[in-house]
Amino acid sequence: MAIVGDASLWADVFPDRLIPNILELVVKTWQRFQKPRSLDHEVPISRRFREALRRGKDLYELPFTIWPESSETDPDTGKEIGRIDIRFLHGWRESVYFAFECKRLRIPYNTGMRPNTGEYVGASGMMRFITGQYGKGLLSGGMIGYVMDGNLSAAVPAVKKTIDKNREDLRLIFGSSLDFSSMMPRKQAVKETRHDLTKREFTIHHVFLAV
Repeated sequence: MAIVGDASLWADVFPDRLIPNILELVVKTWQRFQKPRSLDHEVPISRRFREALRRGKDLYELPFTIWPESSETDPDTGKEIGRIDIRFLHGWRESVYFAFECKRLRIPYNTGMRPNTGEYVGASGMMRFITGQYGKGLLSGGMIGYVMDGNLSAAVPAVKKTIDKNREDLRLIFGSSLDFSSMMPRKQAVKETRHDLTKREFTIHHVFLAV
């Protein structure tokens, strides 16, 4: 069957040209976002932030939609395998999207500061993209780190150290690490990691947001 209209809306991967718009939208929206309290959890933070992103997307007339928190299901069984925090959709294929997994970093409990880098990097964080739980068959995804004590200068190196420690499991490209963003190189709080998933290279874009 012939495709009627814009063929890019039926593409197999999310368009790279839109990722800088997404990253810029996240950074700009956070600047005017009413910041959460230092012990708020990531789910309510992400829900409020997602609504702010939607308003910003409409303001700038950006060509994608932002879904509410949505389930990711096994295509064969229909079983839910996870819930994506923030999902951007450009075309008509629900399986082609750009997703952010959101995690808290440097949580200031009364008993002491919890870095939380293991959760950011591990099975419920970055590894969701590496295992194909999220972004299966795609080329990119994203992580948002809510730095709950506001100390970006401590949070980013701590994440980098944990990434380097787990580089084999994360399948990092040889010689790479948590590097400057190729799409927003002047933004110190925007980074990227590149991963060898055998048949494709996958990029995770990291945005660190100070609470």
